[in-house]
Amino acid sequence: MNLRAWFDRIIIYIEGAVVALLTLLAALGVVDIVIKMIQVSRADGFMTPEGIIRTIDTVLVVFIVIELIRIALAYINHQNVVGTVLEAGLVAVVRKLVIFEGGDDILPKAAALGILILAVGISWYLLQKVGLCGTETKQQHSVTAPEGS
Repeated sequence: MNLRAWFDRIIIYIEGAVVALLTLLAALGVVDIVIKMIQVSRADGFMTPEGIIRTIDTVLVVFIVIELIRIALAYINHQNVVGTVLEAGLVAVVRKLVIFEGGDDILPKAAALGILILAVGISWYLLQKVGLCGTETKQQHSVTAPEGS
């Protein structure tokens, strides 16, 4: 086995390990969501707005991890990952918007978040125009019966 083939094999194992670890992280995130919901509900007898925001924050983090899994799988399959990376970015921006907190420096934070939302939105629009994101359907992932069966 030559050196290049050896390194290619190592890279395949590393990519598989990354997908497995991200999947484990997503599963643990789901468990964390359930635990948080139980804790928040028990603490006050019902979910408070702060508890709901904390839970939504965790849900969005799990969605970001799921998008990272999709990126890793697309990368392993040598597919274009630009659209998937942008989708992960959109979820991350939405997460920041949902958990946005004020403070002394609220204006610079709000301006930065607004610029980020605008940049991601324009990027999403332009990539959709050229067909690099937002065009995937669930049918592309499902197994279809051959014609004539």
